[in-house]
Amino acid sequence: MVEICNLVEGRIVRRANRFVLEIEVNGKVERAHLRDSGRLTELMKPGNRVLVRPKKREKTSYEVFVIFDEYVPVVVNSSIHTDIAVEILEGEGYRIEGREVKAGRSRIDLLVSRDGVPRLVEVKGCTLVRQGVALFPDAPTERGVKHVREIMERGGMIFFLVMRNDARVFMPNQETHPEFARVLMEARENGVDVRAALLRPELQEDCLTIKFERYLPVEFPEEL
Repeated sequence: MVEICNLVEGRIVRRANRFVLEIEVNGKVERAHLRDSGRLTELMKPGNRVLVRPKKREKTSYEVFVIFDEYVPVVVNSSIHTDIAVEILEGEGYRIEGREVKAGRSRIDLLVSRDGVPRLVEVKGCTLVRQGVALFPDAPTERGVKHVREIMERGGMIFFLVMRNDARVFMPNQETHPEFARVLMEARENGVDVRAALLRPELQEDCLTIKFERYLPVEFPEEL
């Protein structure tokens, strides 16, 4: 379980740029750091609730952790992805051998081992759910394609974290990035372990806890 405390509630005013939200907190408009470079189109609605944590002001006064999709809390902070993945994998008996490991022309999130066998693990956060289907990516990601190819070449795992609790299945977002969907399917056909972990964000007072609930089925569009 990952826990973040000292959160305060605000409302979205607008997305100022890729990494900054303008939010209203206690009647005042503030700038908040958004650690998610996706489009987040379904979440970026003026008035949507957000949970943020105060930070020492640099260019922003807060850091965003949650945006609500109506009543569903969606975690939108990539800084905690690796910690969540580590907790899940350690619970399955994996040993963490390294983080931000160089592989070819990329850096891969984790190097793990179990029974003496090393594996590279690339972690991706998924925030988009439509009609119970978790979809990644929500914007074209050439970097994501490169990471999948690096893992396919060396063997390992692509680990998707579904950062909300309302999905029943995971699928690559062919409509948004057909190449990513094709490469991911090719990777699985070549032995890459493709996983999608459903997470349950829960709120109590000013704290957010994020728990691993279960693995989702990973499916692919029929026309690939």
